[in-house]
Amino acid sequence: MNRIQHVYLARRSGKKKHHLISKRKPLTQSAIRLSFVVFVSWAFAASNSNAGSLSPVTKDLTHSGVQVWLAKGEHKLNLDSKGVILKGYDPVAYFTQKKAVKGSPKYQTTYQGATYYFSSAADLDTFKKSPSKYVPQYGGFCANGMANRRADPGDPTVFFVLKGKLYVCASAEAAKGFQSNTQANVKKADDNWDDSYEWFY
Repeated sequence: MNRIQHVYLARRSGKKKHHLISKRKPLTQSAIRLSFVVFVSWAFAASNSNAGSLSPVTKDLTHSGVQVWLAKGEHKLNLDSKGVILKGYDPVAYFTQKKAVKGSPKYQTTYQGATYYFSSAADLDTFKKSPSKYVPQYGGFCANGMANRRADPGDPTVFFVLKGKLYVCASAEAAKGFQSNTQANVKKADDNWDDSYEWFY
């Protein structure tokens, strides 16, 4: 009698154990799901909190403002129908030969959206080593026009080099007007060029 009772209790004990284990599993899964929901909610709140702490400038740059900033940084260039600047004149020759020398499509390179022609392979190599040194100011537009808030096409045969920078003008008269007060006109032209996205386009 006692033996039979012992077996019976053992079976009941086993059933209870199995029953407890089966109950524990869904509880554990529910706890995991709850923890995940809490974590996601916390992460979302933290993200919004960080975004709110950014300065207006930073928030603009991290969203659509980037496109505006990039657009403002771009400038139009005085190019021909083939995308060539300075009407194909060699930009290096203005510095080395101190005169306007026609370049050739045989020697060409592209820099910041413009195609440059050169009169020799040597000038092409020189340009490639330091292109920013030889590019015309104001994208090849007339320096005097830029000083007066106008984008007049520059004539590459009417030029002058000032403090290591190349300037072209629309005409000899325009060059004379610009050089009548060089320091002030350079300042005005530089400012107008920097703000050209506000009036140029």
